[in-house]
Amino acid sequence: MEQHNADKNQLTRAPDNRVHPVSFPWSTALGGLLIVSYLVLMTEPALISFYDIPALWFPANVKLPLLGVLMLLVLLDLRRYRCQLAEQKADLQRLRQQSSELWDSRKKLQLKAHTYSGHADKLKMFISDKLLEYIEYDEKFLHFKSIAAEVRHNGVISFDKVQTALQGAVADVRADADGDSQKAQDLQAALDAMRYLWDLLDLSTADNLALHIGNLLCECEEHYYQRMLNLETTAEPLPYDPVYPPQRGAWRALTQVCQERLPALEEGEPYGLDDGQWYVQLAPVSDLLGNENHLVLLLENLLKNAQFFSRKRGFTSPFAPVALTLEEQQGQVRLRVYNRGPHIREQDHQNLFQLGFSTRRVREHHGRGLGLYFVNEIVKGYEGQVRVHNIRTPEAQYAIRLELADDEVLTELLDVTIEDGKPLCRTSGGDWKATAEWSFNAPLRSVEVTTTGSEKTQGLRGFVDKGRQSRFDPRSPEHPQWRLTYHPKRRACQLSFEPLDITGVEFDIRLPTAQLRLDSSELALEDDIDSEVERLDEQFRAPGAR
Repeated sequence: MEQHNADKNQLTRAPDNRVHPVSFPWSTALGGLLIVSYLVLMTEPALISFYDIPALWFPANVKLPLLGVLMLLVLLDLRRYRCQLAEQKADLQRLRQQSSELWDSRKKLQLKAHTYSGHADKLKMFISDKLLEYIEYDEKFLHFKSIAAEVRHNGVISFDKVQTALQGAVADVRADADGDSQKAQDLQAALDAMRYLWDLLDLSTADNLALHIGNLLCECEEHYYQRMLNLETTAEPLPYDPVYPPQRGAWRALTQVCQERLPALEEGEPYGLDDGQWYVQLAPVSDLLGNENHLVLLLENLLKNAQFFSRKRGFTSPFAPVALTLEEQQGQVRLRVYNRGPHIREQDHQNLFQLGFSTRRVREHHGRGLGLYFVNEIVKGYEGQVRVHNIRTPEAQYAIRLELADDEVLTELLDVTIEDGKPLCRTSGGDWKATAEWSFNAPLRSVEVTTTGSEKTQGLRGFVDKGRQSRFDPRSPEHPQWRLTYHPKRRACQLSFEPLDITGVEFDIRLPTAQLRLDSSELALEDDIDSEVERLDEQFRAPGAR
């Protein structure tokens, strides 16, 4: 507190920048003048009598004391003069030092001003360069739009010619009784590829992708309603099919991304694939309105993105690193694409679907920021939802029940924790390890795994007596949380439990089916037309909508 008050007093006290002057020796001058006057009176008796001064004031032995007083006054003035001269020199030195500090401070201020001026010039140059780049980008974009419009206009003629030729070739091969079925399939694949290419060109040259797809859905919705009304009557054929099965679109997107030939799809039947690179489960679901190629483009971008990040170093896994699932929930088609790999940073979530934004930053590849932008625009056109989740490896506790062939039952409690991003497990009283192992004499009949706090039990049966066998968590096969490895031997059978690292990213997309759009439209018209108009207008008022 005292130090604070002292600093405060020092700050409030004004600095003394004056130079102390050398004073005149008034005491010596006045003393000398008085002594000289006194001596003159002593030497002139006429003056004493004239002024009537008493004689007692002029004793005979006073001269020496007066001289001593005069010398004392002179010495005092000399001492005061020396002190004042020293103070004056100190004041001059202090003023010189302050002047030097002020000059140095001025030089520093000039240097800072010069530096800031240089920074300002650099900043102005940077801003001007960026403005020129953006202006150049806008000019290039407008130039690209004009070129794209011309390509689109001229491409119609070429596309019609190629499509007509391929359709004729496919019809000729199928009409020929001895025709090659493989050739017909190749021609049909080429025809589908041409249509897909044309739809990509048509979509990429649209001014607003979401609005373009929304308009197409409105047209398809009209044809679909007309078809529903004319089910029992003879109606003219529609110019195109307004609906398509999402299962076929998902399979087509998978065939374009996967380099190996995939098993054929039987429409209306569940489609499954688990080859160590892909885990695919496509259930037959209700039809979607619109163009199937738009769904193919959406999934193709998501699957390519998943492939890229699943190959990052340090994210290998014993299960398929990329998973695609298709199902129907509450009248909506649900598509999920999961990949092993690094999480998406929180600061990148809001920019993930922006045009030109990309998280791909490697030397040999730089993302163009188009794939997820197309995904978001297509979903907005469908009036659907797209969500992104970072999948984390959970900590859990499992109750494992082992039933052996000799009717012996073993029960173990297993804890799973995460250390340095890797899952570790331990049995009661054991140490933390990557796997938990058991050994027993009789063969294994069944295993039941129950997660603590969950009522569902995962039962595994059908173990054979020979060869190493691995079973993954059946509750979430797209990213299983654990793996059981059973190795039967003649004298001792071994079983191991391994918690798996499932760190990755999952895109969850929900699109309304054609029937849901029909039902919701009827309900909205019956209840409140204003609320339906408000719902349809939400996509154009959403952040980022154009």
